[in-house]
Amino acid sequence: MTAAQAVVLTADRRIVLESRPEPEPRHDQVIVDIDLCGICGSDLHAPHLPQVYRGGFVMGHESSGRISHVGDSVTGWHVGQRVAINPNGNVCGVCADCVAGRPNFCHQATMETALGLQKDGALARRMAAFPGTLRAVPEAMGRVEAAWVEPTATALRAVELAGDLTGRTVAVYGGGPIGQLACRIAAHRKAARIVLVEPAPERRRFGPASHADVTLTPDQVPAELGEMAVDVVIECSGSAAARQQAIQLLVHDGVLVDVGAGPGGGFDPDTVLLKEITIRGSFVYGSEFDDAIDLLTRGDIRVDDLTTAIMPLEEALEAFETLRSAEVMKVLIAPNG
Repeated sequence: MTAAQAVVLTADRRIVLESRPEPEPRHDQVIVDIDLCGICGSDLHAPHLPQVYRGGFVMGHESSGRISHVGDSVTGWHVGQRVAINPNGNVCGVCADCVAGRPNFCHQATMETALGLQKDGALARRMAAFPGTLRAVPEAMGRVEAAWVEPTATALRAVELAGDLTGRTVAVYGGGPIGQLACRIAAHRKAARIVLVEPAPERRRFGPASHADVTLTPDQVPAELGEMAVDVVIECSGSAAARQQAIQLLVHDGVLVDVGAGPGGGFDPDTVLLKEITIRGSFVYGSEFDDAIDLLTRGDIRVDDLTTAIMPLEEALEAFETLRSAEVMKVLIAPNG
């Protein structure tokens, strides 16, 4: 059994680079040679999220690559095929949520076998994957775009849960990758006005490229948006203070979509009641993963400008620290060069 470097969340909840055995081929899995894997914002907090990130595994859940081995009992896939990986795609197909068409709530897929969260992921040269996690990507799709499918699917679901955005004013809280994508998808969905709220100057500067008509710090919001009718808020920061401000900002019958996980509440029940605000959670994705592939392949959503750097696996820990500073937007790791 060969071994290679991988980014691991250890059993004692530390993120380290260490030598790990490469996955052994199984009859019911494929082996994917990883091309690129993004570092997600939630990865930065993995040591403190034991409810979803189990210790003792290889991290990485935003990935693309090529199939290098197909198990004997796997059909429909072949060696050399280019794929994006849906880390939550190993659905059971028989639970109440799967039967009801809500695969994003399948416990097996999201809380037991999610790649990079509970099973070995893609911050390594190779990864074992069940066929249900594989999504074919066309050869014409850009290398960087293929690595952005998973975060694009996350943002796409949040925007879709907001309803028809045509002619509406949308405020997006949080200018990280998901927030930038939410702005871009909202513009694609014909929102009339988009406001991006983000405290970090490095991330605010992406506002114009993400079609934000106005880009503000949270402190600027009361003075700048006090009279603006905001129909929809997409909360991507995970900040309780942001949720609280968003509730105050929304018009009567407004919609708040919460996609950013974080501690604390921020939902004032009296304001929610008096304004009849609709609050919707957005948890991973279903068919949005396939829709994201289409969007990115057609070039409807641009992501290359959001990609700060492509770094080798040996520099992954440095990339984690750089991302924590919020001085860069997105780092992709290239485990195979």
